[in-house]
Amino acid sequence: MRPSEIREMSIEEIEKKIKELRLELAKERGVLTMGASIENPMVIRNLRRDIARLLTIKNEKLREKR
Repeated sequence: MRPSEIREMSIEEIEKKIKELRLELAKERGVLTMGASIENPMVIRNLRRDIARLLTIKNEKLREKR
């Protein structure tokens, strides 16, 4: 997910996307915990980075409003 795409989203949309990605991350971690291997191990890393990007831009937007 590109920062430019995130900046076009509203704060509500960003929060919704964060929830979706956190659920997906929990699911992927659950698969690992069960002992199965993931097809692409980079998925977890990319999910974590996308969540961090979303949170960063969300905080930027909230600070602009002050």
